[in-house]
Amino acid sequence: MSIKFNVNGFPYEVQAADYAPDTTLNAFLREHLHLTATKYMCLEGGCGSCVCVIRRRHPVSQEVQSRAANSCLTLLNTCDDVDIMTDEGLGNQVSGYHPIQKRLAQMNGTQCGYCTPGFVMNMYGLLEQHGGQVSMSQVEDAFGGNLCRCTGYRPILDAMKSFAVDSTIEVPPECVDIEDSFELLCPRTGQSCKGSCSRPPLRDQSGSHWYWPKSLAELFSALGQVGNGELYILVAGNTAHGVYRRPRDIKHFIDVNLVPELRQYSIEADQLLLGGNVTLTDAMQVFLLAAKRPGFEYCAQLWQHFNLIANVPVRNNGTLAGNISIKKQHFEFPSDVFITFEALDVHVLVYDNPSTQRVMTLLSYLGDTTPKLVLGGFILKAYPKERFLFRSYKILPRAQNVHAYVNAGFLIEWQDIQRRIVRSARICFGNIRPDYIHDEQVEQLLPGKDLYDPATVAQIFQQLPASLQPEERPPEASPEYRQILACSLLYKFLLSTAPKERVRDSYRTGGLLLERPLSSGSQTFETIKKNYPVTQPVQKLEGLIQCSGEATYMNDLLTTSNAVHCAFVTAKRVGATIVQIDPSAALQCKGVLAFYSAKDIPGSNNFVPVDQFTPEVDELFAAGQVKYYDQPLGVVAALTHDTAVYAATLVVVTYARYQGKIYTSMSQVLAEKQTDRIVCSKNNHVEPLKLPPLAPGDVLGRGILELESQYHFTMEPQTTIAVPLDNILQVFCATQWMDATQGAIAKMLGVSVNSIQLQVRRVGGAYGAKVTRCNMVACAAALVASKLRRPARFVQTIESMMESNGKRWACRSDYEFRARASGSIIMLTNNYYEDAGCNLNENVVDFLTMPSLRNVYNLTDSNFRAKGNAIRTDAPSSTWCRAPGTAEGIAMTETAVEHIAFTCQLDPADVRLVNLQPGSKMVQLLPRFLASTEYRKRRTQINLFNSQNRWRKRGIGLALMSFPLNTTVGLNYPVTVAIYHEDGSVVLSHGGIEIGQGVNTKAAQVAALVLGVPLDQVRVEASNTVSGANSMLTANSMTSEMVGLAVRKACDTLNKRLAPVKERLGANATWLQVLQAAYLQSVFLVATESYKLGDIPNYNIYGLSLTELEVDILTGNHLIRRVDILEDAGESLSPHIDVGQVEGAFVMGLGYYLTELLVYDRQTGRILTNRTWNYHPPGAKDIPIDFRIELLQKSPNPVGFMRSKATGEPALCLAVGVLFAMQHAIQSARKDAGLPREWVRLGAPTTPETVVLNSGSQVEAFALQ
Repeated sequence: MSIKFNVNGFPYEVQAADYAPDTTLNAFLREHLHLTATKYMCLEGGCGSCVCVIRRRHPVSQEVQSRAANSCLTLLNTCDDVDIMTDEGLGNQVSGYHPIQKRLAQMNGTQCGYCTPGFVMNMYGLLEQHGGQVSMSQVEDAFGGNLCRCTGYRPILDAMKSFAVDSTIEVPPECVDIEDSFELLCPRTGQSCKGSCSRPPLRDQSGSHWYWPKSLAELFSALGQVGNGELYILVAGNTAHGVYRRPRDIKHFIDVNLVPELRQYSIEADQLLLGGNVTLTDAMQVFLLAAKRPGFEYCAQLWQHFNLIANVPVRNNGTLAGNISIKKQHFEFPSDVFITFEALDVHVLVYDNPSTQRVMTLLSYLGDTTPKLVLGGFILKAYPKERFLFRSYKILPRAQNVHAYVNAGFLIEWQDIQRRIVRSARICFGNIRPDYIHDEQVEQLLPGKDLYDPATVAQIFQQLPASLQPEERPPEASPEYRQILACSLLYKFLLSTAPKERVRDSYRTGGLLLERPLSSGSQTFETIKKNYPVTQPVQKLEGLIQCSGEATYMNDLLTTSNAVHCAFVTAKRVGATIVQIDPSAALQCKGVLAFYSAKDIPGSNNFVPVDQFTPEVDELFAAGQVKYYDQPLGVVAALTHDTAVYAATLVVVTYARYQGKIYTSMSQVLAEKQTDRIVCSKNNHVEPLKLPPLAPGDVLGRGILELESQYHFTMEPQTTIAVPLDNILQVFCATQWMDATQGAIAKMLGVSVNSIQLQVRRVGGAYGAKVTRCNMVACAAALVASKLRRPARFVQTIESMMESNGKRWACRSDYEFRARASGSIIMLTNNYYEDAGCNLNENVVDFLTMPSLRNVYNLTDSNFRAKGNAIRTDAPSSTWCRAPGTAEGIAMTETAVEHIAFTCQLDPADVRLVNLQPGSKMVQLLPRFLASTEYRKRRTQINLFNSQNRWRKRGIGLALMSFPLNTTVGLNYPVTVAIYHEDGSVVLSHGGIEIGQGVNTKAAQVAALVLGVPLDQVRVEASNTVSGANSMLTANSMTSEMVGLAVRKACDTLNKRLAPVKERLGANATWLQVLQAAYLQSVFLVATESYKLGDIPNYNIYGLSLTELEVDILTGNHLIRRVDILEDAGESLSPHIDVGQVEGAFVMGLGYYLTELLVYDRQTGRILTNRTWNYHPPGAKDIPIDFRIELLQKSPNPVGFMRSKATGEPALCLAVGVLFAMQHAIQSARKDAGLPREWVRLGAPTTPETVVLNSGSQVEAFALQ
């Protein structure tokens, strides 16, 4: 059958049999139509970078519905008769930009830009779905499925909310385009399609069949084609693939989107019928209609619960029957549809054949083994609100788009209209253990009892913990937490539904869930008009093309049709020696061309340059002993990405037995005193402190701070394309350090460095992940390209990156202190350990952590000692991650100071004030900050709130920072500036890398200022290893200033050359006249200069943050109510960019301290949290509700470039204040629970589990009075 559809207004027709049966819309758009605005990242609907808009006709109502969809989950063969819209079709430079694209760019909503097209299309889908009429809260709610690692979301949400009907967002005047108001829902044109499919389709030889039934009878005739034992799948939204990967041997794909019988719904007086194939979004719309009918008021609660399932594009396409089908196949799946429907005793309608239907309970359906049974619909009963009470709950690790720790549904039937005595009860819990759904003991206990009677409540909570026996199932939260949480949900239910007079006042807020209001922010900075365009808050240079998806990233580059795709084969036995690798099964796989391992490497088996940062060999492929789980031992090359990834799993590896023990974490090494794995810092031989005798009132204490690792989570995967060209290798690599990548490839291939040439236009997020770890894919792709003499494309999957690549250095601090009663420090010692992984490359212990430890305090040789140690573990070599070492150093000292304040029973702000380093800038800044944030007043108000609320607590946390910027690693950054005599336009290229931090925009601002030309006449071209040869790494927040300085040098040189010409022509000569005269006199209009070591000395960046949060003690969930940040950025070169850097770094820090939990199998070393399903960076509703950023004004940096300071990393260090706010809240809960006053160890990450298990709640003591 042929499938016909439109993309951006252009018609296409494809033969289903020409493509692999599971080809996704994403692969078709990118690889066949070359529409690369639709990005490629997690491939499971968890990141949002692949969102496009699909319009399809509803088979029942016949109306055309417009919905945002994840193209990575949508199968191409389900796209018959649809209209598809991608970002470049919405608006582009040829036909003009769409208002969403323009406004997002103008309001500074992009940094690296990789996630941006997904945000744009999700917003467009939302507007089109609702006819342009959306509220601010609808907008803010709609981005749960779009992740951004750069911006901290605030500017994106502002730009999107400005389109709401109730918008209060101030829009810059240049955004209000007269045509915007009525063009919101019309794409500019589809004129950016690049013609028809250019790649010849491959005939699919798998023997799979697709069917497109248009009625129930046709559906059963398709099922009739399925032979015994053959796998088949009913395809609707295909969203289940985001949770459980589809088996590869499915023979029959049946698209059920056009079967009208499965898409119907009806609301009768006594029942609501929902077709099995109704999407979650459509079901939610039905719930809103039904909730207005008597007996179905409970549907409003269902709407609330469904709104927490997955994200908007997944709900738009995933169906009710699809969700229940996952539950049927995987009983451990914590389905929210199931738990709410089971609590409501929803029945299912099933078809054995087109004419035979029967009704069964949900549980009996899940246990039914009838083959080819079709789930036709769901029957929801009427529950009059006078006689029934329904509530459901879902508690998540972050605000949105994540499966539940525990979910629950409770339905109570009353005996009488007083609503006290229970007639029957359904008490259901999810994600406890597969065989536990109903709590039968409580269900049997309640009938005939007064639900809110103290005796009943006491009985419930004596019985419930015993029957709740959660199973241990990493990476799920601990059984202990899930048990308390399930009890807490039933307690919450009682608190929230009991008559007011039966609940103690201070308990009442415990019955409510945290409600997040709309977020907002403020940004304060100074600009200096005489220096414009420098210091001017200009739009980012690439902002518009990022918003339209026209900005290209490495994986968007086209290669010839004979390109191959690569995937790593990895080792699974840590410590064992590889004896043999047998790739024969992989090589027999259709489309596989080659397998290479260590023995095929012509040069050195090492993917890092041997230098001061990386003195040890990092093997490209494991050659002897396996150093960590999932260490690459070879690479497969195949014709498609999917084939390469699959074939890599077929390679068979034989290992020699390993008798030794493996150590995958620092805590194991320390607990077992494995001293041979502990590498002491060279600064450790210091004299012990001479201490005065204890005076009255002095306090002593000790503590431990544990900061786990963090995955960088760049939105752009590790990507390299290597193309053999003449007798060189042209390499396009997402790297932060071209020089190191170039050198590593050359050494690995055993060729001269000049035969490897790199070009890097931009990188989609880096944060340290692409300093050296990018070289793994770069070297592997280069090896394949040089062996096969054809282009090789290596894009690591998210699982592969999280399994095989190094992450942030984890850190542990054992500290001791003595202090006066005033809090003044007499002694502080810090013995700290940092987790190196399998080698000491990129060591942060001495280089970055040690210099930051004294922070802003008066810590001298007479009262402070620190000893640093690196620990070797059987894990990937740890790497730099945003503010490496420094974030940990500042966190250790801030924690110790906070602990001292706690021990002295003093306000933490006062203890900081008495310990500040005399003469430091912080002596002025801290009092000013405390006053402007109304710190003291707010702390008093919080303490009052805490005294009045037992189960809701607030806290406030202060953090101070002196971030030492070490510029001694900036050896050189070459810059070339050229002026074209034809029209006077300017182009420049530099050795830095645009990774979202705005280096290109700042460089252009400097060039425009120094040369005296308008900013729009300056263009920045891609970085490369010819004009950017020998350039240093783009890291350490320093590159923008260093490149800017080199740009100024080059422009000064050009001005000097032009000066005599200007003088001769006189003051009235135009820029163009000067240039044309200069050209005729052979004046050289190209200048190359470089930053050199010492051009900018070391300096410190000061910052303060105040974080206020509110915690639900029963669930551990929190809301960050307000954050104030004051950061000293000198004279900001580009204030919008710098504010964005501060916001983004801080939110990445919130992820580090609150949500980003990495879980490993400690027996084998395998990571269990390796994708978006189970690793959780912050989302759009995890950011501060009130987010206030101020860049310190009238504070020029005397030694900085143009008096500016770096901003990329420091603000991450300020996020540690969230732990102190959490401590404040938890201490109040512990006091109420009657626990002794003692410091609670909170580290990174402090998840809801940590909060609940440290708050002292006793389930047996749960009571209403």
